[in-house]
Amino acid sequence: MKLTLIHLLTIFFFVTANVSAEQINKSTGEQYLEKFLADTQTFEADFQQTLRTHEGEVIQETAGKFYLNRPGKFRWNYQTPFEQIIVSDGERIWIYDVELQQITVQQQSAGLPTTPMALLEDSSTLYRNFIVIPLDDREGLYRLKLQSRSKESDFGEIVIGVDVDGLRFMQLHDQFEQVTDIVFSEVEINKKLAKEIFEFVPPDGADVFGG
Repeated sequence: MKLTLIHLLTIFFFVTANVSAEQINKSTGEQYLEKFLADTQTFEADFQQTLRTHEGEVIQETAGKFYLNRPGKFRWNYQTPFEQIIVSDGERIWIYDVELQQITVQQQSAGLPTTPMALLEDSSTLYRNFIVIPLDDREGLYRLKLQSRSKESDFGEIVIGVDVDGLRFMQLHDQFEQVTDIVFSEVEINKKLAKEIFEFVPPDGADVFGG
């Protein structure tokens, strides 16, 4: 599930809003999303991630810190319940399981068009990869459903929440009828981030797979 989720998030954070003829009359939520994608260079936030069944039973809860530096660099520091580090240096994605001392490496370009992380990296492909459907709004928070145009997507439905300040949450429905909620807090946008955040050097003794 972790690898699949990372593939998903690797498109959502890669998209520059492209206006097509059918998108002239955009909802407020779409306008907020496009503004966020167009104006955001760096993004730093705490996150709470919950994996649950379609019926709502909680399978796993995790928390940590997320960093983004466009184009192409991001880092997820999972702190609880198990420490895991996921780093993209712009070319490769490093997934480090601290307890097992195991590292998986993959090329960043693999599978990006069918995952939602590309949205936060290069928003020009937003409407090319997704059909954007406004859902509702509650006290200034707008929910949008992103329906993948690819039949190969691992996720049947993606719902995001945006407000005037940008992205607040993502909800991912996968093919196994599981739902992943990611809620961002303590968000800082366009803060200068140290380059070391997006660098990864395998620690001595760790097993490395892929590359």
